Amino acid sequence: MFQSPIKHRLSNKLMLYLIFLTIWLILFFSQLDLYPKHFTNDINLYQVSWWNYLNVHGFHGIASINSQLYSILDGHRHYADYTSIWYFIIVLFSKVGLFPHILSVAASIKYLGAIFTLSSSLFAYLIVKHFQKNDSNWNATLAASLIMFTPPFLGDILKTNLPDSSYISLILLSLLLFLKEKHILSWFLFGVAIYFKAMALYIAPLYIFYYLYTFKKSSIIDKLSPLFSFIGLVFASLPGYFAGLSLWESSFGTLLQRTSSTIGAGNGFLSIVDGKQPFVNFPAIVPDNVSNFQTISFLLMIILIFLTIFLLFQTNSIKNLTLSAIDLTIISPIIFWFFLPGQHENYFSLAAVFSFLAFSIMPIKKYFILFVSLNFLLWESFHFVPKALFNPYWFIIIMLYLVWELLSRSEVQSNGQLIV
Repeated sequence: MFQSPIKHRLSNKLMLYLIFLTIWLILFFSQLDLYPKHFTNDINLYQVSWWNYLNVHGFHGIASINSQLYSILDGHRHYADYTSIWYFIIVLFSKVGLFPHILSVAASIKYLGAIFTLSSSLFAYLIVKHFQKNDSNWNATLAASLIMFTPPFLGDILKTNLPDSSYISLILLSLLLFLKEKHILSWFLFGVAIYFKAMALYIAPLYIFYYLYTFKKSSIIDKLSPLFSFIGLVFASLPGYFAGLSLWESSFGTLLQRTSSTIGAGNGFLSIVDGKQPFVNFPAIVPDNVSNFQTISFLLMIILIFLTIFLLFQTNSIKNLTLSAIDLTIISPIIFWFFLPGQHENYFSLAAVFSFLAFSIMPIKKYFILFVSLNFLLWESFHFVPKALFNPYWFIIIMLYLVWELLSRSEVQSNGQLIV
């Protein structure tokens, strides 16, 4: 007649999740036919021509699209430059008849985003549940229910460019396997995620720290596990290889080409040292000297990453080390985004995602403020808002605060006495 307390809690949690899922599905289908207005957005400038090209040329078009297809903007040619896994997905949509007979380009992209969003919801549930001590806790259910409405995912289905939720969901799955000590699979999926979108690399400091921290005690297989990230990346690139590209062109060629083309200085460190404004005595960043600025920025990034990993090594308490590792997942995407050149406004999405997960695991004031701040900044980044709101100094404050948190938990502390 009456359910046991455990079954009652499970049914209530499932009911809560289904309520949020229903609301999200209504929201998703309500925006399915909403598209950007201007020509200069990704769907009009790139996506439509990519999908049409691959619909005509089929699987072997993957090998030629990056060298043959381009759009013209402000008198300049912008060639297709994505990795072959994305083109393979487009070909699949075409081959099974979804595009163009059932779904438009925008609707196809939105459905892709929906698939990755729902999978991220599942992975978020399992990650938070991993940290729960008992099943009576609602944190995991709330995390799975609410993550779908956060800017990294809600904004993703509104943007109608190839969804960032792809690499985010793969990183979440990789992290879940990392927590379950399935290191080979974790590194493998890490490589796959990087091939989907290189911003997945921004979580690498966590993996590097753990690998070095456990190196002496790990097995031979675990010592070799980072190699599987390269295997995962190459595996994801196989569609391009079988379509006719060389293995190097398909795997690393496109990634390196995209990286070398990112020379902008609109965000992050380069934006605060650029002397292009009147009466500023700093040198202005121009094509002739941008490599010098990039070198400085890159070196500062290496120093800061090294510092964060060093502080984790100086943390002895397992509890404090766990907290610092959580903070590392938030600060490392910000460091990469802030110091690497040519970063788009929203490339720090992983920091917003992990701040949400940190708050779900430990609902304290600190993580609530970080979660709200970073997700607000991410949402504002979609709109190219004035620098008063989307200001690089906000990110400096967040980075300094998190470095202070790492420092305060470490053994690198003054005893408050001066040696005279």
